[in-house]
Amino acid sequence: MPFLGTTGGGSVKQYGGQASLVYFIKNSLRLRSSASGYLNRTPATATNRKVWTWSAWVKRGTFGTEQSIFATVSQGFSLNFGTGNDLRVWTNGGNGAMYTSAVYRDPAAWYHIVLQRTSVSPYFNLYVNGVQVTAFAYDNRTTYPGTADSEVNNTVAHYISGFTSYYFDGYLAEINFIDGQALTPSSFGKTDAVTGQWVPKKFASTYGTNGFYLKFADASAPTAAAIGKDSSPNGNNWTPSGISVTAGITYDAMIDSPSLSAVASNYATLNPLAVGSSGTLSDGSLKIAGLNSSNVGASYSTIGMTTGKWYFEITAVGVGSNFTYALVEDVVDTSALNVSGSIFAGYRSTGDTYGTVSITTTTWNSAGVVIGVAVDCDNGAVYFANANTWINSGVPTSGASRTGAITTYTGGTKTLHGGVGCFQNSTQSAAINFGQRPFTYTPPTGFKSLNTYNLP
Repeated sequence: MPFLGTTGGGSVKQYGGQASLVYFIKNSLRLRSSASGYLNRTPATATNRKVWTWSAWVKRGTFGTEQSIFATVSQGFSLNFGTGNDLRVWTNGGNGAMYTSAVYRDPAAWYHIVLQRTSVSPYFNLYVNGVQVTAFAYDNRTTYPGTADSEVNNTVAHYISGFTSYYFDGYLAEINFIDGQALTPSSFGKTDAVTGQWVPKKFASTYGTNGFYLKFADASAPTAAAIGKDSSPNGNNWTPSGISVTAGITYDAMIDSPSLSAVASNYATLNPLAVGSSGTLSDGSLKIAGLNSSNVGASYSTIGMTTGKWYFEITAVGVGSNFTYALVEDVVDTSALNVSGSIFAGYRSTGDTYGTVSITTTTWNSAGVVIGVAVDCDNGAVYFANANTWINSGVPTSGASRTGAITTYTGGTKTLHGGVGCFQNSTQSAAINFGQRPFTYTPPTGFKSLNTYNLP
């Protein structure tokens, strides 16, 4: 089953009166295909090219294209998602290839993927969320020459994400590579006794000469010694390219995580399975761009808001002759993915607002302007801020009086989704932040980031 979050860390959620204390992951790295993001390393010494294990937690951002998550130069070896969203392994020019029958396209899920290479037929074993994959649309493993050496652990360039093409778009966390051991998922995860979900476990054995552990904890610089640092005893650092740790919309050092804690958790993104045909998503589904068509291309959060108080931000990126919407939508009306007239609450970059209160206010059709959105589901109110000034003299902390709200409704009666849309023009684009990177402005008191830990 897809992994949506578990307990752990210093702040622990309880289930059924019990607290399940487990190891939790604090950091992830966003890889943006739009920036050709990847990491690479060339081993100095060839080691065991027949026996090794790769383990990583993976959250996909965009679907429908071939995307590599671990590969060697010229695709001599590749673990990748196919265009049909299946998982594939290629090696030695196609020998030993396998394509899974299952597809992996849950935009809210963290998947734990383990690939085991052994010297015994069928030579490659694949596991997802602790379960061995046994159903394949294509399986050529038994004809693979098991005595042959693969490119993995050879002195050739190795890549996390693609190279020259096939770039991964999404999030990676807790990458462990074990040189010389064929390990099962139990070395990296376990089934939580309370929730029944597959959860992370810290690897506690040896790595081998070319082994490494990437936890992406040092965001001080986009270098091999910082964001690409190997936290195993080996010091096998990875050199990043197309990865940013500069504050703002390109910041790639995330706290989106396959854990459930106050430190890091599974965050909302825009939903690549629910995006209007006039829009396209990128950058780990945190950016939307318009297309040359006749309507609004919009997308909405993978996590809904029914109770509680929530805050997120939208940043104007590309501006043009049309406009961008900051949105809050009751997506029961799926036509809202394209039709601007069905917006539940919105703030258009030309200055108009949409909701139970309609006013003309400050425009934000300038690159870099940040719009804050506060959604008070308990009292039934939506507020918008332009560059940290709440429009209509809004007071998100006003409670039941709902002072300055753009939209009011009966609290707790709707499940709302945060979103953004672009109208009719390929130059229009915007980025959204649900809290997986630092906010530009401080949220109103009592308003939280949209992630699984904060859900009631």
